[in-house]
Amino acid sequence: MKKTTRKLLSLAMASAMAASLLTGGGANETTAAAGTEKTEAGKTETEAGSTEAAAEGTADADYSQDVITYGMTQAWDTINPYGSSSGSIYQNLVCDKLYDRLAFIEEAGTDVTPRGAKSWESADDGKAAVFHLDENAKWHDGEPVTASDWVFTAQLITNPKFDYGLRSEFNTWAGTDDTGTEESEKSVQVEAVDDYTLKINFKSVIPVEDWLILHNKYFYVLPEHLLKDMAPEEIKTSDFWKAPVGSGPCTFISELSGSELQLGSFADYHMGAPKFGKLVLKVIAATNTITSIAAGEMDGFFQAPTVDDALAAKDMGLNVEQSAEPTTVAVFLINNQNVSDKKVRQAMSYAIDKQMLIDQSLQGQGVPATTCIIPGSQYEFGTKWERNVDKAKELLAEAGYGDGLDLKMYVSGDVRNRTAQVVQAQLAQIGVNVDINVYEWGAFQDAINAGEHELLILGWTNTTCDPEYSVTPLFHSKNCGMNGNRAYLRDEKVDEMIDAASMETDREKRLQTYRDLQVRLNELCPWVPLYYKSNMVGRRADLKGFQFNKNTALHYLGDCYFEK
Repeated sequence: MKKTTRKLLSLAMASAMAASLLTGGGANETTAAAGTEKTEAGKTETEAGSTEAAAEGTADADYSQDVITYGMTQAWDTINPYGSSSGSIYQNLVCDKLYDRLAFIEEAGTDVTPRGAKSWESADDGKAAVFHLDENAKWHDGEPVTASDWVFTAQLITNPKFDYGLRSEFNTWAGTDDTGTEESEKSVQVEAVDDYTLKINFKSVIPVEDWLILHNKYFYVLPEHLLKDMAPEEIKTSDFWKAPVGSGPCTFISELSGSELQLGSFADYHMGAPKFGKLVLKVIAATNTITSIAAGEMDGFFQAPTVDDALAAKDMGLNVEQSAEPTTVAVFLINNQNVSDKKVRQAMSYAIDKQMLIDQSLQGQGVPATTCIIPGSQYEFGTKWERNVDKAKELLAEAGYGDGLDLKMYVSGDVRNRTAQVVQAQLAQIGVNVDINVYEWGAFQDAINAGEHELLILGWTNTTCDPEYSVTPLFHSKNCGMNGNRAYLRDEKVDEMIDAASMETDREKRLQTYRDLQVRLNELCPWVPLYYKSNMVGRRADLKGFQFNKNTALHYLGDCYFEK
């Protein structure tokens, strides 16, 4: 395939959750991949549990040429963009291939570029946004994508009969309540002005670019003509998701759930077809990253498990890049419902030696964390919290636990298990006995979704460069549980400050509010920030058309092709 000078088509490998709603986005999880075997034709045969595409217009396509295989250490939740409650970067990277959003976060991570919409502008004195859709956009079955599809999707995801765990992302829309649910049947004010003009009405003034950066990341359009005859409560479990029809740059080929996903280049994508024939996303154990590259089983990886692995990959001739600033914060999360006394939470924070934890579990590759807001942002204002074992014991005694207490910790993945063991040893020094329970990723999600956990080791990646996308899902009471607030923090002052900051247009006032908020969170100690970590990615040197955003940890697979 010849090298092209056409502008790269940005297909994000991590959306702006990109953050992960405390399900481990950006951190190293281990999920074993099994049941795949390469055939002579270059295709992948899968065992039971796989699904294959049968969409009209894609069934006869030849995807055997120019196959690109990327490894990742954590699986996506589902190929249904509204079937997940995690909001993880792994979920979004899959959905960004199959489905279209209105706009896309550009490489700098601070602005947006056209995708489903060609252009947009504010309307009604800032209380609405008008989007001019691309008339060339098509569904994978050849039907046109129109404003009616976007309206159908908006009405579906706000419908209380439709099971969707991240509905609160849309609570800025007029006609919805604080949970993002329609106030009455089809009350959400998202409307089709004409076939290719969409209008979204907001409850209050919101700059359209701000809404696109913060909330558009979850607004994937669905095909009205294929889903309109189904009851909302039936759509999530319908056979449609066995071979979904989207309007994104890639078509669905097959899936081995939790292990491998095969996608094909959509020739009629309105922004231009990807240059690869087939993209294979394969889940591998973190310990197998380097061996898989050496064996020629992967063309690149989304995140190096360790710095040593990244250096080893570089020695093999791969192009390896590292984010300019730390992109992920690892946290020791405490369920405030089950550990309700803040003195106990503060005591555990005082007991943790963050630098020792980094040295022992990360080979020294990390920076002690002070807040949930990623370093490099003007909004970061963490308070240093030095280890003090005597202070920790004093606080425990004041809380009535002078003789110690027993707690359970849930973890998933090799790195976080090592982190948990270091934390376990440090807490034992103050009389807190921790029982570590290690889960596979799917079982881990089920366990924490039930809200019965006491302690967790998790990670958070914020690729928007805006603190709202960290503090709102993580600490606002409306998002307790599956929507992101896994600590179950319920504090009126925190809610008030988060709401005030989200609506504040004066930069200095907004900055001060976020600083005050971090002081309050430090006092309440809903969880303990452990360390910040940079993201490292790698790919074959002859794989071109790849972009890595060093400021936001976004991965782009655009017009990827092998230089021949």
